[in-house]
Amino acid sequence: MVKGKSIVVMLGVLVIFAATAVVATATEPPTPFHIYGWVKYSNGTEVLNPNVSITNLNTSEDYTVETSASYSYYQVITSSYNVSAGNILNLSASDGVNSCSYEVTVTSGNMTEGGLFGQNLTIQSPQVGICGDCDAFPGVTTNDGWLIFMNVTFPGDPRYALVNPWAADCDGFEGITTNDGWLIFMNVTFPGDPRYALQCAP
Repeated sequence: MVKGKSIVVMLGVLVIFAATAVVATATEPPTPFHIYGWVKYSNGTEVLNPNVSITNLNTSEDYTVETSASYSYYQVITSSYNVSAGNILNLSASDGVNSCSYEVTVTSGNMTEGGLFGQNLTIQSPQVGICGDCDAFPGVTTNDGWLIFMNVTFPGDPRYALVNPWAADCDGFEGITTNDGWLIFMNVTFPGDPRYALQCAP
């Protein structure tokens, strides 16, 4: 008889433990979820203080995006209460005129790691002005090539800021390098030579 009571008591204890485990699981605190990246033009120039929006297409929630007037960086800090594996997020960025967007699916790995890291957004470079004319003076001259050399050599120095970054990326390859400056020198020195034709992105 004592043995039977012991079994009943044991079963009662197991039920209590199971119920406690269910309650603990149901009230498990949320884990942080971090989304961040940078917004740049296709020529590599930073888009400062970009307009970024991130929407969870499964829940229609728009997350609060933090940006800065001094940087092209953006971030969202939310939690597992607001995003979960399988959710599809729409990320979009704008400079006020030009924009871009794409969708990304959150994986269980993202949830374990705590976020979507390095979600960079690329806006097509503004197509304005004359290809190669990237300084404050009209026309394509060797001064444009010199400015590119200095801009690449001393990044961030306001003395060598490009007035038109789109026009500086003129060699047909993505990004502004000293090769763009060299191409402008050759283009001006040998006008009309197809080997030195300027090729800014369309």
